Amino acid sequence: MSVTAEDIKKLADEKRLPLSERLANAIRNSAFNKAAEISPYAACIMPILSELGWRSYKRELIEAIPHFANHLDLVDLRNMLVTLGYESDEKKTSVEKLNSSLLPCLFESKSGGIYVITKKSGNEVTYFDAHENDYRTGDLLNEKGTAYLFTDMHPTHAMTGQEQSADQWFVQILKRFRKLVKHLVAMTFMLNIIAMFVPLFIMVVYDNVIGARSTHTIPFLMVGIGIALCCELIFRLVRSKTLGLLAGRLDYIIGVETFKKILSLPPALTERSTVISQLSRLRQFESIRDFFTGPSATLFLELPFVLLFIGLLFLLGGSIAYIPIVMIAIYTLFGWLWFPSLNKKLVHAGHARSARQRMLMETFSGLRELKALGAEGAWLELYREASGEAMTRTFKTSTSHALINSVAQSLMTIAGVSVLTLGTLKVMNGDMTIGALIAVMALIWRVLSPLQGVCLAMLQIDQISQSIKQLNQLMRVPSERNSYKAGLIMPKISGKVTFDRVTFRYGQNEDPALIGASFDINPGEFVAIVGGNGSGKSTVLKLVAGMYRAQAGMLSIDDTDVRQMNATDLRRVIAYMPQKASLFYGTIGQNIRLNQPLATDKELIKAADQAGILSALNKLPKGFETLVGDHTTSRLPSGLVNGICLARSYIRQAPIFLMDEPGTSLDKITDQNLMDHLEKMRGKQTVLMVSHRPSHIRLADRAIVMVNGMVAHVGTPGEAIKYLTEMQR
Repeated sequence: MSVTAEDIKKLADEKRLPLSERLANAIRNSAFNKAAEISPYAACIMPILSELGWRSYKRELIEAIPHFANHLDLVDLRNMLVTLGYESDEKKTSVEKLNSSLLPCLFESKSGGIYVITKKSGNEVTYFDAHENDYRTGDLLNEKGTAYLFTDMHPTHAMTGQEQSADQWFVQILKRFRKLVKHLVAMTFMLNIIAMFVPLFIMVVYDNVIGARSTHTIPFLMVGIGIALCCELIFRLVRSKTLGLLAGRLDYIIGVETFKKILSLPPALTERSTVISQLSRLRQFESIRDFFTGPSATLFLELPFVLLFIGLLFLLGGSIAYIPIVMIAIYTLFGWLWFPSLNKKLVHAGHARSARQRMLMETFSGLRELKALGAEGAWLELYREASGEAMTRTFKTSTSHALINSVAQSLMTIAGVSVLTLGTLKVMNGDMTIGALIAVMALIWRVLSPLQGVCLAMLQIDQISQSIKQLNQLMRVPSERNSYKAGLIMPKISGKVTFDRVTFRYGQNEDPALIGASFDINPGEFVAIVGGNGSGKSTVLKLVAGMYRAQAGMLSIDDTDVRQMNATDLRRVIAYMPQKASLFYGTIGQNIRLNQPLATDKELIKAADQAGILSALNKLPKGFETLVGDHTTSRLPSGLVNGICLARSYIRQAPIFLMDEPGTSLDKITDQNLMDHLEKMRGKQTVLMVSHRPSHIRLADRAIVMVNGMVAHVGTPGEAIKYLTEMQR
């Protein structure tokens, strides 16, 4: 089937595409002048990057675009620049006050103008006007607004990202919010100063107003305390908003950075963990966000200022102030004795809940098999046992937590009664006024409430501490080489692959998957890798794709050891069709372009045509813009899913093409298209194909037979098929 102009026109209809895809098309076609039609902030992208000296590739720029955005605002622009390695700080100022050494900067004026200021000399300012989509020079000094100043966060050639600081990763993140934390501490200090006015106001009313019957002073006192309470309300609202901002930004940074780190880890560190265990680790990091959005953060801000109230207690009540000090010691001793035991119960309860959740995940993924086996009753009994264990552990934890709550409340009540008793004696002896006693009672609750709250929050604090430790440990795990670290610059690859006594095992306690494998594959050669299950066929492809590193021997591409190459760059010159087809959340077009974001619409349609799925896609209501991923993938025909994955591997004209059982789940037409395409690839790309189908094996120039991780035979496809047949007898 040939690609028609109508197919291209249908796909290229800009009005049907989301903003993110239109912007990506503009970048692919180097039509940056169209960015202004999409959004004024989109128009600023290239001027900013050009002035910052960004000389990377279009691919990284396309990957930084928000996935399904229908609009691109200032936040999206700043997030894109962060992804590309440039952070920005906002500063309210005028163009006249801008330091020329801080340029370039993005300037958003109060009048609505959006400019990229590149140079300032005297009264002349050189800038890019986003609304006019043009560079201009003129007098812009009187413009007032917000400037966004950029910082290059790329590691230098002498220092990698992990070597820039010896501090803990989370501490480094918190340092970004020093200003916010200072504002929070200052506001909390003012709130506590205002809170001290209330007991003093009560004391003045009882001792001076009521005792002296001085009614004319009441209005002045009421106005004063009213102003103080209004200020307190304003400070509390601002503090809550600031805490919410801090929590939101931390949640975003931790979420994005942990996800980025997981993606950068070698597959050997992630493939062996279950999905549920990895999700549990990620959920633990949410406790950090919950700490800042809940009352615990406020408690810890208030705690240092308890000393102010204890000092005021000494002034008003003398020795009464020793009562809260004794209570602090009792709270500390109780926590030291009780919390280790409670922490163990929490760990056991967490394990029990994880086991129950694991069973639920297994049930949803294998419900069809359970019904086919008629094993619902047995599986239900297992779930009852797991659920009962989780309930028992949770009950023990809840009981212990209730005990802590009761003890903390009782200690607080005892402290209040003690203060009242001692204060009454002081009043009767004339050492204290009644107003001072009432003020002291108000102060004692102000001192003990944060202490009780901290005591009850110790469990959450311990959980946060563990989460931060795990977060720091995750960030310390070595990543695969990225574009900023040392590695050979990828030359043009011809496609020669050499295995020289390569040995590899997936785990220390597992048998080797490859043992001393040696063979050569010439550029443009089509080689089939055959053998029984567990013979090491797929392992060969994974090693070539840079998914794993050989523990012994040498694997080289074009006579260069792959260990000297950047793993990410290596995979970008290799097309890989895995055994299990997977679609990711997004449109079909985005899935096909996943490993080649720069592919044009024409190349996209050509790849779909080569995979034999173009007619099927054209029959869909939204064609290439059809959303897939998640539960929708299971509704698509398996042949179409595999065809999309084939098109994904075809769209990149890579010098090395890896295919792992490509005939799995293909219908007759798609399989024939695959065989026709393999014939066309002969001599143009180096092809390594794992297959058990004789029809596919016969297409190859040579075949390698694998047995128990060793190369048993290298020869023609016919010889390999005969060798396998004799082995099975």
